[in-house]
Amino acid sequence: MEQVNNMDRDRLILPGIIIIIVVIVAALLAASLGSNTFDTGNLYFQYSKSWSQDQVTGNFNDSSLFSQVILTANIPNAQSPTSYIIIQMQRKSQGTLQLPGTNTLAMNTTNSTVGTTNVGGIKATQIGSFGPNVAQKVTIIDKGNYYYILGYICPPDALNQTETDYNSILNTLKIQ
Repeated sequence: MEQVNNMDRDRLILPGIIIIIVVIVAALLAASLGSNTFDTGNLYFQYSKSWSQDQVTGNFNDSSLFSQVILTANIPNAQSPTSYIIIQMQRKSQGTLQLPGTNTLAMNTTNSTVGTTNVGGIKATQIGSFGPNVAQKVTIIDKGNYYYILGYICPPDALNQTETDYNSILNTLKIQ
């Protein structure tokens, strides 16, 4: 009887090892298909691996006057295949900048939205526009001595994927 139990146990060891290997390989594959991380200076966010960093200017720290990163993606089945997400950090100038109110902006544009959202616990203004040739959205965050401006621009047929990836950036954004 004891010999039969040892044989059953021996037969289960190999399938158990195979299952563990499959789980590890699946976890590694899922991690490689997930997201990239941008962590420079005071700025952190995650973005889909379908996007690539096209250009980085500045270092996003307290001594920067201006910093920017441009992400690009080729969205399948889009008329114009390239979509852009642009993240900027700009030092505020002295004095007061009088931006038009959101009602004025909404009345002066068609197919547009203006509103507020919460990004990382900070109230932000969002302006979006959708037309036959281009879709775009800009989120403006006012924090400390800087404006953080996050925007996308894409062909209308790439809007769903671009908006999803843009929202992922907003959801993971941390400004230190």
